[in-house]
Amino acid sequence: MKKYIYFVIIFISFFQTNFVKSNENIAFIDLDYVIQNTNIGKEVLKNINNLDKKNIESLKKKNKEIKDKDIELNNKKNIISEESFKKELKILKDKVNIYKNEKNIMVQNFNKFKKDEIDKVFKKIGPVVSNYMEANSINIVFDTKNMFMGNSKSDITKEIIIEINNVYK
Repeated sequence: MKKYIYFVIIFISFFQTNFVKSNENIAFIDLDYVIQNTNIGKEVLKNINNLDKKNIESLKKKNKEIKDKDIELNNKKNIISEESFKKELKILKDKVNIYKNEKNIMVQNFNKFKKDEIDKVFKKIGPVVSNYMEANSINIVFDTKNMFMGNSKSDITKEIIIEINNVYK
């Protein structure tokens, strides 16, 4: 008898179907587009690009100096003594190592700066998005990068851009 009851329970649980319908109002937003097309986002991207260009110019200048020293040293190779050549080669290798370390530090600092600036933007636009959600009875907002498909009526990107630009002129 126990086996029969277990069988019936398992049978019912396998074939029982639940249809779920949600009354949640869900929307999505393209955050990359928002950052690129809002006043506050454009300013931050401009600052990030300026720092990147400055870093690249600095690295190019130092790289050119090292290459020039290398060419100069190779031109002197047969003229100077082997001992002085090894000394200058060691100095050049030290400069290359310093350059690599400075480059790595510069990249780390740039990535930290970029992350901090983007985080500041998100902190500023967060309340604007939250107010828009509350005013339009939206319960959940997804980023389009994390979605597969959605109805275009649920896209609130342009409305959010307008709201953010009104708040941060």
